[in-house]
Amino acid sequence: MIMKRRTYLIICLCLALVFSCAKVPPTGKNDDAKTYLDAWIKVNHPDAVTTELGAFKLSETPGSGVSAADSLYLRINYSYYTLDEELVATTYEKVARRCGTYKKNAWYGPSIIWRGQDKDNLAAGLEEAVNSMNVGGKMRVVIPGWLSTTKRYANAEEYLAKATGTDYIYDIEIVDAFNDTEVWERDSLRRFIEANYPGAKEDSTGFWSVVLSDPHPNSVIPADTTLQINYTGRLLNGRVFDTTIADTAARHGIYSSSKTYATQRINWFSSSENWDKITMGTDSGSLIAGFKYGLSLMHKGEKALFFFTSSYGYGANGSGSSIPGYSPLCFELEITEE
Repeated sequence: MIMKRRTYLIICLCLALVFSCAKVPPTGKNDDAKTYLDAWIKVNHPDAVTTELGAFKLSETPGSGVSAADSLYLRINYSYYTLDEELVATTYEKVARRCGTYKKNAWYGPSIIWRGQDKDNLAAGLEEAVNSMNVGGKMRVVIPGWLSTTKRYANAEEYLAKATGTDYIYDIEIVDAFNDTEVWERDSLRRFIEANYPGAKEDSTGFWSVVLSDPHPNSVIPADTTLQINYTGRLLNGRVFDTTIADTAARHGIYSSSKTYATQRINWFSSSENWDKITMGTDSGSLIAGFKYGLSLMHKGEKALFFFTSSYGYGANGSGSSIPGYSPLCFELEITEE
């Protein structure tokens, strides 16, 4: 009896050793995530079309414009959601309002995406999606987490093995496509000015001005003068993003009790050659180029509008949540007193 028990124990130990030495197939970092997403798609969107990289097209409206794949810059509207349809971000004001995420000082409208090599800020799954679209087209697509990376790999298997992230549902609309932002901005400004300010004066750099009031009789501003000004900054859609005038701020929904609304001191220089040295208050870096150049064209007591491209303004990055990248701007400036 004792021998039989010993034999049984030896057999169990041998079997344990055999199984402990057997190689267990490794589990990939996205195996569980892919199993879950595949099951979610099967239940919720069984007719989804799988892309080459492994995203899932849920619906698509073809566009009639140029191919997005052939352009360096795209203007895109988008919303994206968790798989539970919880909104994460959107460029649509109506979507933000509907989902309770609307912010009154935020910009809503198409974002400009640069798609040049090494600086592409589209995730791999989104890049694949927009490359299949034309201007005017719309698509709803599920982007798996492993396709949310901005790194580029050779195929779907490599993304699955090397990248991780969160699954999102994207609604994408290609609004426009072009290869030169400066040309696009100037064309946009020109159409805007022809429609709204046909008498505006344009210089060779794409800077427009409209004089709104006559200057004082003694209008020449001497060198090294300190002036007081009012200003209001707008996007071309009329949205005010900054002003020194309290009533204007209140009327456009940007009034803040923590801000002092009053004329601002400007430190003036004498000639058009050194307009870039104009400063506001004591901060030498506080003014964008278009603001300073516009001031250099003015006289005592004058009020004027100036329109310029983002090369004079906030460039590709924009400013905060209220001014998107590549935004032409309008500033209303008034020199009130010395």
